[in-house]
Amino acid sequence: MRALMNLAIEPALRLFEVSALVVISPSSQAVKRVLKVMADTPMGAISIVRDRYPRSRAHQILSCRVLDAPQAI
Repeated sequence: MRALMNLAIEPALRLFEVSALVVISPSSQAVKRVLKVMADTPMGAISIVRDRYPRSRAHQILSCRVLDAPQAI
């Protein structure tokens, strides 16, 4: 699994699925992408997507999963 993360923006404590419209450069068309992002809050996840794809828009959080949950044995 590859996920976007930027520890300078937020610690990677949860895994978010973020939907975003990403503009493709030469044609200026937008493509819908679903990205996995590791962050602490939904706004931090969106910030990381905006940092990676500066021309992205229409962000939406699709799901969230906690990564550091202790496992019961």
